[in-house]
Amino acid sequence: MKKGLNKLILPCLCCLSFYAGTQLVGKTEASFTSQAEAKPIKISTAFVFPSYIHGLEEKARISSEQIQKEHAGLEAFVKNGLLYGTADPPSEFLRKKEQITASLEELHIIRAELEKLDRQADKKEGYDFVSEGFLKVDKLLLQMNDSLYLQELEQLFNQTLQEREKEQQEEGIKTNKLDEDEKIEIPKQKIDHEETIEEQANLMEEHSVIKYQTQKDEEEEIANEESPENTE
Repeated sequence: MKKGLNKLILPCLCCLSFYAGTQLVGKTEASFTSQAEAKPIKISTAFVFPSYIHGLEEKARISSEQIQKEHAGLEAFVKNGLLYGTADPPSEFLRKKEQITASLEELHIIRAELEKLDRQADKKEGYDFVSEGFLKVDKLLLQMNDSLYLQELEQLFNQTLQEREKEQQEEGIKTNKLDEDEKIEIPKQKIDHEETIEEQANLMEEHSVIKYQTQKDEEEEIANEESPENTE
């Protein structure tokens, strides 16, 4: 009897264990499924990266240094008169000015790009580097605008150019006047020389006439002395 009871209890315990296991696994699976549906995983991509902003900052820095170098060179050329050693000073000045303007325009383009990105990053977390890059380039552009004075350099160049052209014209007038004086002096000397030759010729002619007249008088006097009337 006891052995039969043991055989009956053992299968019952196995059934109870299996049932409890199925119930536990079902609740766990339902819990995971509920959590996955309530909080799905979302992956978002950044619209701009720090490396791109830093690249724009470096590009702006190089452009600003190029602008300062070109502006200092143009200033030296204008103030020291080095442009006048070229074949066409106005064209050379314009070429250098256009180089500076092109570099400055590139700096404006970089600033505009950063300004657009800064608007997109407004009120978004993790994009402080965009605003910092924009402020750096904006400040750099303001410094360039304050340090450049292309209009004043152009006015100084034009003023100096006009003065130089005026001096050259005055020197040309003086040279032409000297040439004209030389041309006038040469004919005058020629006339004086011709007058001297003419005077000498006149003197020689007068001398010949006097000599001829004297000789004629002497011949007449000799002839008179030898005539028969004078002999008697």
